[in-house]
Amino acid sequence: MKTVELGEYRVNYASEGSGPTMIMLHGSDKREDWRVWEPLMSLSSQYTLVVPDLVGFGGSTVPVETPDYRVQATVVHELMDRLGISQAILVGRSWGGQVALEVAINWPKSVESLILISSTYDKSQLPRLEGMKRPALIVWAEDDLVAQLKGGYLLRDSIGTSRLEVLEDAAKDPSYDFTAAHKLQKYKKEAILSLIRDFLVAPDAKIAQPPELEPALRGLALKEGKEQKE
Repeated sequence: MKTVELGEYRVNYASEGSGPTMIMLHGSDKREDWRVWEPLMSLSSQYTLVVPDLVGFGGSTVPVETPDYRVQATVVHELMDRLGISQAILVGRSWGGQVALEVAINWPKSVESLILISSTYDKSQLPRLEGMKRPALIVWAEDDLVAQLKGGYLLRDSIGTSRLEVLEDAAKDPSYDFTAAHKLQKYKKEAILSLIRDFLVAPDAKIAQPPELEPALRGLALKEGKEQKE
């Protein structure tokens, strides 16, 4: 565990491993911190993992109001500068994926590739995603009720240079609650590790032309696009 001062914020982070840098960003649940990534820490055998507590979480500064994803992205980029990281693989789950997207939009050269797990997004980000031109792996559970699967298709089509992997129902085990499908790093650990490792062997080669959307999903995507234009 380490701490760094970045302007008005103190950022707590864990670091482990060797190899290319991978920065992992947690979600917006107030109970979350860098430890949500513990199930995937075996990636440290191939990568240098930098796993921060976002501002307002864990051991980082907790201001009266939690900064939005734009401010969080700026803090992540400043953390990279402070640690001398010129380029990194960004991994984000849920709201952490939204923060990762904002970093990639604003500082695309600092991002080698993106891995988005059940990622949220802001509608204002969608038209800006195509311009970042970075390979992205998007992973979703078919039964995610927190961030619905249509979001995965929208992100895939908005980014363009991306691949969507849809996992079978994650919450069908009766011992899990419905949020299990939104916590894939925990409940689908082996599948996530396999997908990440396979993708990072050759990210550009893993990107495929998006298949035709199923009718229901196509309708949702078109509706989202029309609302965005309006």
